[in-house]
Amino acid sequence: MTTATNRQSGRNDAPVTWESKVRGLMLGLALGDAIGSRRSDVPEAGTLTAGAATQLAAWTAEGLLRTATRYGGYVVGNPLDVVRHAYQRWLLTRGGVGRGDHWNPVIELDGTATRGWLLDVPAMAAPRGSSPATEKALTSGRPTRSAGCQALLRSLPIAAFVRQGTPAGIDEFAASAASLTHDDGARNAPTGFAVRLAAACLEADGFGRAFDSTLAAGVPETIHGHVDRLVGDGMSQPCVPQLLERIAPDKTAASALAGGVYVALSFPDVDTLEEALEFAGWAPDGDSVAAVAGALLGAIHGVEALPPALRARLELGWVMDTLARDLVVQTTRNQAGDGWKGDGFEHPVDPWWDTKYPGV
Repeated sequence: MTTATNRQSGRNDAPVTWESKVRGLMLGLALGDAIGSRRSDVPEAGTLTAGAATQLAAWTAEGLLRTATRYGGYVVGNPLDVVRHAYQRWLLTRGGVGRGDHWNPVIELDGTATRGWLLDVPAMAAPRGSSPATEKALTSGRPTRSAGCQALLRSLPIAAFVRQGTPAGIDEFAASAASLTHDDGARNAPTGFAVRLAAACLEADGFGRAFDSTLAAGVPETIHGHVDRLVGDGMSQPCVPQLLERIAPDKTAASALAGGVYVALSFPDVDTLEEALEFAGWAPDGDSVAAVAGALLGAIHGVEALPPALRARLELGWVMDTLARDLVVQTTRNQAGDGWKGDGFEHPVDPWWDTKYPGV
């Protein structure tokens, strides 16, 4: 299997901070979702409305931060109940009600509802996009037999916790989080691989290097064919619309992963990010491909690489940026080096942390 390093060209030589990378991942996802949903036909002015992928990714980040509050600052390897409740709050904003013992989106402690802050953001309640498998699973309390892309897209923020665990650990956590609503029969291998790759992007200084290291760690058998095509035809033929259509032909998680990686391999440079997202938007399911590409390239190059004029118009841009900054706080050691910021056992640096992210 050939490597991606030889496709890596021009990159920003200035060091990119962890904060910039995590913000780039979150806002890159949102920007890709917004551009891709419009088939790259972006108006010159006006708000860029968020899609379902952006909303669900925001709920994932909120669930992760609340999980960390509950479990001493860590999320990898811990139960998924808190993340499940976050997705239930998403369904609640859409007027949905679930069944079964697992349905408890707004838990009360000592008579006080632990709402957090995200539930009261008006734009989070706006019905956007179509997520039938996610809605059905949350309503019934059982995952659907779906290989759709929404579970992958919403799981990408999990990559931010790689510094508290291992790539294999976040791969497993992401697959388990995806299985709350989607059961593709193969343990959601595309989702786990995508999150592991996003984590590598947060740690690496070029997409080629991140892709190579992720490949070296192993490719699940169920997506081996997709990856083989990427490192074969995809790397030797960058920026070919017809090839993008063949690599990412539908709305499955495997297509979103393959298409997003192909776009990132085709446009590795820091100054071609906007062009990359516009190209991604022409995939058959442009919003999912562009969201993956935006998250990966944003994680590599940092938030500064995202076009400021477009970033400023994102409807949920401030929400995603707030969550990203709090993910940075949560995944950065304090000055003494002996704990995470919102660990549930020590007093957090932010006095409102437990109100923003109660551990339930």
